[in-house]
Amino acid sequence: MEPLLKELTLDNGIVLEVTDESSNYYADFWNLKVVIRGTVKVAPDYLQAIIPTNPYEQEAKEALGYEVPYHRELTRIGVREAEKEATIQKLLGSFGKNPLPYLEHSSFPKKMVRSHWKNLADEIKGKKREGNE
Repeated sequence: MEPLLKELTLDNGIVLEVTDESSNYYADFWNLKVVIRGTVKVAPDYLQAIIPTNPYEQEAKEALGYEVPYHRELTRIGVREAEKEATIQKLLGSFGKNPLPYLEHSSFPKKMVRSHWKNLADEIKGKKREGNE
């Protein structure tokens, strides 16, 4: 299990876990990888707003499940050990200024579920075209 750096509970109900999955690759050099994971609950009103226009979209709507994953990786390569913690804090600071306000918006969960549904429909369509049902 990777070390949990922090847990963020957003006003829109999303809970994000921030973990450090960095690895030491040579002497005092590190490949930094901070992973941010969470899930968005698929609310019934999100599903009502999805109107399939073809069989792939209908199948994707039925396959959505109860939650949609969120995953983001913040990385830096070749960071000296002495700079590791400061660089991780910079990565988190940048995340806090840029994507986090978007994730905190009240409309984000619904938009994310819709986006995931569209991606799932495209994936299903591609597999069926290849004949790999």
